[in-house]
Amino acid sequence: MIATGIQLICIYRLLLPVLSISAIAIAAAIILLRKRSRPERIIREGKLLKSEMISLDGEMFYVEKVAFKDWHVSLHHFYLVSDRLSEGHNIVEQKWSYEDFCDVTIRLEDYTYALNRQVEVIAPVRSFRPIPVEEFDRIARPLIMR
Repeated sequence: MIATGIQLICIYRLLLPVLSISAIAIAAAIILLRKRSRPERIIREGKLLKSEMISLDGEMFYVEKVAFKDWHVSLHHFYLVSDRLSEGHNIVEQKWSYEDFCDVTIRLEDYTYALNRQVEVIAPVRSFRPIPVEEFDRIARPLIMR
């Protein structure tokens, strides 16, 4: 019985490095696959509150909610993000809310996106193909208001 215990300890010591290396490899693979399955963040600044992929009416959308420390910063980033998303693309169609200029839907040649600013939170919604602005607003408006 003593020999069996010593043998188990020897086997454990031999297998410990192999088990720890394989556990690290499995954890690294899970992290890489998880990061690869998510699209790149639309707004890299601020505190990410929500990030998800949603399918509505046969269309896929990527939705984020990002919080900022105050409304001045969120307003500044609202216009920066709008410019950055449109940069290098031809704007096919756009629709701004003229009440407070904090709600915009823009269709580019590759995709359509909407930005909505609610005081300190910006909620961008992006499609994966170009959709006419009126149709995008009809389908994606519930996602923006959630």
